[in-house]
Amino acid sequence: MRRFRVAVTLMILSGLFLSGCRIEWAAEPELIANQNAGKVVKLDGKVNLKSEELVIEGTSNLPKNSVIYASIKEYGDLSSKYGTIIHWQAEASTEITAEGTGTVDKEGNYSITLPRKDPSKRYLLEVMFNPMLQPLKIQEIYGVNGENMALVMGMIKINYEGEMVPVITRVAPIVSINDPYGNDIAWGLEDTMFQTKPKPIK
Repeated sequence: MRRFRVAVTLMILSGLFLSGCRIEWAAEPELIANQNAGKVVKLDGKVNLKSEELVIEGTSNLPKNSVIYASIKEYGDLSSKYGTIIHWQAEASTEITAEGTGTVDKEGNYSITLPRKDPSKRYLLEVMFNPMLQPLKIQEIYGVNGENMALVMGMIKINYEGEMVPVITRVAPIVSINDPYGNDIAWGLEDTMFQTKPKPIK
């Protein structure tokens, strides 16, 4: 009888021990999920190609007064063919040709106008939410270095003022004014360069 009680006691203790291990293991994925949790930034838009300017308009889920940054970089002569541009097969210069910012209104809309300095050339347009460019109240939500931002399509890390910062980007090809759909038409902003071929919005 005594041996039976000892055996039962050992079984119960083993069960409790293993049960405790199971709880610890089950918590591990939850910890990982919490590390990946954060504020999701949604950023959409289009760019209207005009003869002398580029008008970027879009929507977001960002708070009022959030800053949206936009820039264009020229494609070099060796990669300036129309087909390579719209199939994301060309590499743009690292030098910024034009840049500007806009702020988000209370409905989440934003607008930025950039000069189209040489309409005959082709450019890469980048539209960006950079947490380090934000007012203090916005940084309190997303983190000064973007540490409170969730991982989403179009998130990349850039070197900004010596810091590696996660930013949300949207891109579009700016074709030549002499190309098909090169003037008085809009192109949609894409999450990344690895999607299907960008198309003008008719």
